[in-house]
Amino acid sequence: MGSITKHCLLVVDDEPDVCDSVHDLLRREFRVLRANSAEEGFKVMCEEEVHIIMTDQRMPQITGVELLTKVKAKNPNSVRMLFTGYADIESVIAAINQGHVYQFLRKPWQPEDLQNAVRQASLEYDRLMDQAEQSERLRAEIANLERRVNLLEQEVLRLLGINRSNN
Repeated sequence: MGSITKHCLLVVDDEPDVCDSVHDLLRREFRVLRANSAEEGFKVMCEEEVHIIMTDQRMPQITGVELLTKVKAKNPNSVRMLFTGYADIESVIAAINQGHVYQFLRKPWQPEDLQNAVRQASLEYDRLMDQAEQSERLRAEIANLERRVNLLEQEVLRLLGINRSNN
């Protein structure tokens, strides 16, 4: 990748072996951080610039959907992925419909499927960041145009005032 910065992926799972296997599979292509609880994962999200968060649905104390909901509020541009070995279909569908989850993966996954899913998530992150930058540029341009229109209106009023006093 040369001088290009790797996307940062945070994997949250209460099973350390899952975090380790994802790390080993993706570490050459991504900067992979690991957390073994939702609390630890949220702490990492507050300390690091995480582009993609991938979490297990079933964890002690808090579900993956609940974690992703909190993450979305604090880090709206991070791409959120959910995985589970169980069929929590209702909660997964609700999370996807509410926009908390970009993609859902079922455990166990094939390594190439996981690689492709995280690559797609990194492209989505780049798209979101480009969109945010473009929106910011447009907001700045609109503010600049509003200032110019205001100045032109003031100039028109000044010229009208001069013309009325000459008549």
